[in-house]
Amino acid sequence: MQIDVSLMLSLPDGLEVTSIAVADLVLTIHIVATAKSSTCPLCTQAAMRVRSYYTRLIADVPCGGHQVQSIFHVRKFRCETADCPRQVFTERLAPFLEPWAKMTTRLSKTIETIGLTTCGELGARFAPHLGIQTSPTTILRRTMALPTCPPEQVSQLGIDDWSFRRGRKFGTILVNLVMHKVIDLLPDRTTETATAWMQAHPEIDIVGCDRGGDYAAAARKGAPQAIQCADRFHLTQNLTDRIEVILSRCSPDIRKAFRGRDSSAFSEDHSGGNGKELTQEPNEWSSAPVPLAGSAHLAHRGTSLCLAELRESESDP
Repeated sequence: MQIDVSLMLSLPDGLEVTSIAVADLVLTIHIVATAKSSTCPLCTQAAMRVRSYYTRLIADVPCGGHQVQSIFHVRKFRCETADCPRQVFTERLAPFLEPWAKMTTRLSKTIETIGLTTCGELGARFAPHLGIQTSPTTILRRTMALPTCPPEQVSQLGIDDWSFRRGRKFGTILVNLVMHKVIDLLPDRTTETATAWMQAHPEIDIVGCDRGGDYAAAARKGAPQAIQCADRFHLTQNLTDRIEVILSRCSPDIRKAFRGRDSSAFSEDHSGGNGKELTQEPNEWSSAPVPLAGSAHLAHRGTSLCLAELRESESDP
């Protein structure tokens, strides 16, 4: 029984397989275009006059565990419409193969699915097991080319800046705080752009942002009905900053309390059992004075010293 190879490979009408060769686990398929005419991409008129021939090397989905390379023998047509600015054009094979593409549409969709399911690096390691040779950059590029869904309704909005390119180009990321999901990306981090986005979403009830003034101003203008609050990270950071300031101001008192407790413990350990201390006195170490102990910019240093002393005192037997 003779099998139609073109039908087995799911080729569209107008394409036929002329030869197949296998070398080093690569399946090379020669395909010719057989349509009698092609439509001009500008004037949409059918053209039948062939001007020249050329080939295209196209990657396709794997077949039988083999990588597939398709060599398309296609044509250039001459448009016979007098007022058409395109005199010569290449025949179009869409949607099976887009113009200037190096892979078929079905292979591109497969790579998009791998990227959405995994990621760039993991997808590039997983794809060879399916007979697909690709790179992390290709996977990410195909994923980024997907059209974005329209922004959904959001009642609790989280807003912050993020980097398109680290340290060079920044934008704004918008997150649904209920679903913990990114819903939109803005091209910059200006107040005007964020305000315009919030004005298009009057259902916003809560806006969580950082301690910067730009997003707070955007929330006041774009969502005046919403309650503003600091996000979880900045709430923790605010608490840490205040505790560091307080501990830095109390650093001399904390040091004095530690020295007094250490002296009492030393006296009890070196008493003769009858409550009388031995003649040898403990050598008290004098801590270096902390300059500007009450200033906020040395808060972190003061807190670190206090915590270190506390750990050392608790570790002593």
